[in-house]
Amino acid sequence: LPNHNKPKKESMWLNLGFNLVIPIVFLRKGGDWFGPSLENLLQSPKDGTLVGSVMLLLAISFPIGYGIWDFCKRKKWNFLSILGALSAFLTGGIGLLPGATVSMFAIKEAALPGILGLLTVITLKTKKPLVKLFLYNPDVIQVDLVDQALAERGNTNEFNQLLKKCTWLIALTFILSACLNYFLAIAIVVTEPSIDKLAFNDEVGKMMGWSFPIISLPCMVVSAYAFWLLIKGIRSLAGLSLEDVLTQGQVPKKLTE
Repeated sequence: LPNHNKPKKESMWLNLGFNLVIPIVFLRKGGDWFGPSLENLLQSPKDGTLVGSVMLLLAISFPIGYGIWDFCKRKKWNFLSILGALSAFLTGGIGLLPGATVSMFAIKEAALPGILGLLTVITLKTKKPLVKLFLYNPDVIQVDLVDQALAERGNTNEFNQLLKKCTWLIALTFILSACLNYFLAIAIVVTEPSIDKLAFNDEVGKMMGWSFPIISLPCMVVSAYAFWLLIKGIRSLAGLSLEDVLTQGQVPKKLTE
């Protein structure tokens, strides 16, 4: 029977809006929209670092605030929201830290997905491998149902080998993301934050805008292929269809008798 106490599913559009769209708009247009008002309020010239610092703080407050709001509402940690908040926090730290450079920003952009790729491989043989968060997730797939069907057919070991293959594919997406992030950052973000904060903000926003077609889409293709392999394996090894294993699906009678 479905569990009515499960937390509500997150809205994909809210996630994209607060973690991507709104920060991009504030970073790229915030100086034009709010710059004059902030100049008067802060008694600071527009080309000074203070106005740019305030705009950067406003931009990163949206993903950080959304991550906190999502946890308070659903009472559940959301990996994407946490990642978005952490990335925004580090971006703000680099943008506001005296002596910070664009090279540090590029390294940060590559470090987060790179670390996730390494952790995906390192946790492969632990009780809670990260691949179960990204692919074999009980929020998406009826994991208990699949495990039961695999055990009945004696195919658990073969399925574990399939999960290992999918793990390497997911790790590959993170490594690919790390490389693309780094080269995109050094190509677009070239203004040192200590010299022109508003120009730095604009370049960060521009990079975030380009990151979807250049980085996210290729990684989504590889991730979709890994998920397709997983579903194909579940169909052949557990004898379950996609409709059977999705969280809203019904348990087949042969497994409940």
